[in-house]
Amino acid sequence: MRAALVPLVVLSAACSRPPSVPVCGLHSATAPVVVLGGKDDQVLAIGAKVMSGDKIKAKGVALLECFTGSLKVLDGDTVLVGELQEATLEGITMPRKVLKQGALVANAALAPSVIVRYSDNRFTPASSFANDKGPTTADYMKAFFTPNGLANLGGDTARPEGPVNLPPPTQRPKFSRVHGGELGEGGPLLKVTDEVIFAESDDLATAALVHGNTYDLGRTLRLIVPRGAEGKLQLGSQTIDLEGPMDLRLR
Repeated sequence: MRAALVPLVVLSAACSRPPSVPVCGLHSATAPVVVLGGKDDQVLAIGAKVMSGDKIKAKGVALLECFTGSLKVLDGDTVLVGELQEATLEGITMPRKVLKQGALVANAALAPSVIVRYSDNRFTPASSFANDKGPTTADYMKAFFTPNGLANLGGDTARPEGPVNLPPPTQRPKFSRVHGGELGEGGPLLKVTDEVIFAESDDLATAALVHGNTYDLGRTLRLIVPRGAEGKLQLGSQTIDLEGPMDLRLR
């Protein structure tokens, strides 16, 4: 009987799975990104941590910012996050540039650690939406890309985002969080002439800027221009052509 236990122990060890751990964050998206599996697919919130065991589907174009410093653009893709290979990720080798006196120059500064920027609050609760069946694509866009989006959905039936009872600001922990939102007013203009360019403001609001449109960049601090994406940055009377791949700091 003792000998018969050995194969059983080996088989049990072979079937064990490594724990799912956070490896990336959802930086921004043009449409919902959902985690597949379980009874219902769940919509990832902008700024949420993405786990290695997540099988996710991007219903549009989305940007994952991984905690190695690499970036991954999804365009209608379905992927198992833990199987993404470093060779398929941009970011570590993506040229880093900074705008200085109207010119794009190499930026030698290392990117900051990004893991602290993403939240463990991963999903947009269905209870936040007036539709009992959960958020639609239109709901998602209103929630994350319009001012006070969640508050404007469904009137009295919509619940406010986040905790209701908070301590005074002076007693709250100090940390930053990526969130979908407006980039602010003023600043340079960006016309996206091909694909999608991702933006990030100085207060970590993010947006996915789609081709054919011109955007007021407001408080934008960073532009991520993936391979194949192009745009024209308007600085007063000067126009600067942007062509990916490029991780550009505006200031």
